[in-house]
Amino acid sequence: MTTASHPAREPIHIAALAERNGWRAEPCGTSANGVPIVAWWPARTPTRVVWAAIHGEESSTLLLAQQLLRVVHAEDACAVVVPVLNPDGVLLGTRQNARGVDLNRNFPVATWSPAPSPTFWPSAMTRRSEFRNQLSSPGHAPGSEPETQAIMALVERVQPELVVDLHAPLDCIIAVSDQAAALAPHFAEPAGLPVVRGLAGPTPGDCASWCEEQGATAVTYEVELGTFPQLWQRHRNALERCIVEQRDLPARAS
Repeated sequence: MTTASHPAREPIHIAALAERNGWRAEPCGTSANGVPIVAWWPARTPTRVVWAAIHGEESSTLLLAQQLLRVVHAEDACAVVVPVLNPDGVLLGTRQNARGVDLNRNFPVATWSPAPSPTFWPSAMTRRSEFRNQLSSPGHAPGSEPETQAIMALVERVQPELVVDLHAPLDCIIAVSDQAAALAPHFAEPAGLPVVRGLAGPTPGDCASWCEEQGATAVTYEVELGTFPQLWQRHRNALERCIVEQRDLPARAS
């Protein structure tokens, strides 16, 4: 009696699946602990940059970014995608990088402050100001962190019209400029997200403000708390719009 043969199974890995879809991986920097930060490039000249997991505790965002690379072909994409901007924070389970810096408070804009930055603990269910008591360093100087420098260099290289920064768990899209506010409903509509113009607390040295200063419209896409299958089901169409659709952006004020 012979045993039926079975075809060899191919390994299922993000790199293999993304490359099969035509995406090209290229390191764009390293973390404070020396972990490579990988950018995935589409087949055509990009006009957008999308990144996730700038905060290591928001690991659901990296899963969403990786899944986009699995289901969207590079020929159809218009964005460079960085699934994990803060690999040290993801590995450590912390908001901050390995130096204790909140990378989204480290960008060289006029609002940057040397004072410790208060944020919520991941376990905070009630998001009121009195619970905003997790303190992070903003870095010893604006743009001091290697992860910040990596994404700044990538944005300066691509010169994108639009950047999308994936976060959790606020369940909204944040638009800091008039241009972002005009565009945000296009991404918010498929997932039923509200669009807000800012947060209740200050965000000195944030990446959206820096990107706007570079001439890129900046959208902060905040998913809610949930399991990955739930998040993907709700946000897939909206996130695909972030990396696929070429769309005329609102004119920027001169």
